[in-house]
Amino acid sequence: MKHLSFLFCILGLVAVSCSDDETMGPTDQSVVFTAQLGAANENPPIAGAEGSAAGSVRITFTPVTGGYNVAFAVNITGFPATSVIFAGHIHEGASTVNGPIRVNTGLTQTTPMLTPTGGAALTFTGIAVPNEQAQAIFANPGGYYFNLHSPLNPGGVVRGQLVRR
Repeated sequence: MKHLSFLFCILGLVAVSCSDDETMGPTDQSVVFTAQLGAANENPPIAGAEGSAAGSVRITFTPVTGGYNVAFAVNITGFPATSVIFAGHIHEGASTVNGPIRVNTGLTQTTPMLTPTGGAALTFTGIAVPNEQAQAIFANPGGYYFNLHSPLNPGGVVRGQLVRR
């Protein structure tokens, strides 16, 4: 009987030490935002050759020590086949405000992305964002927007306000 009591005691300790988190695997603490991109969302709205440009972006903030790693998955369409995207950023600003850059994708004029056949899928990963900046975006995603820039529209060609998912 003593052995049976000891066995139940051991089983009880094992059950207590296995929390829900351990039995379910690691929890995903990533924060995800999306935005619907459009030339008409730019301030002022874009007309002309790139006026029908549109797309979407999914932005994933994954926690790391001291901040977050950010990944961008961008899909764009409606561009002339010769368009080039040379910059992409998260800016601080409401829908009618052109604001400062807060998170840069790392895309530059020396490493531009072409938009063959009018569209493209762009991916940027491993972008380091300090915790303070990430927390500001988390607290007010609608006060931030993502946009892409082209030589024809260097101030921005498509834009969309962030929405938390």
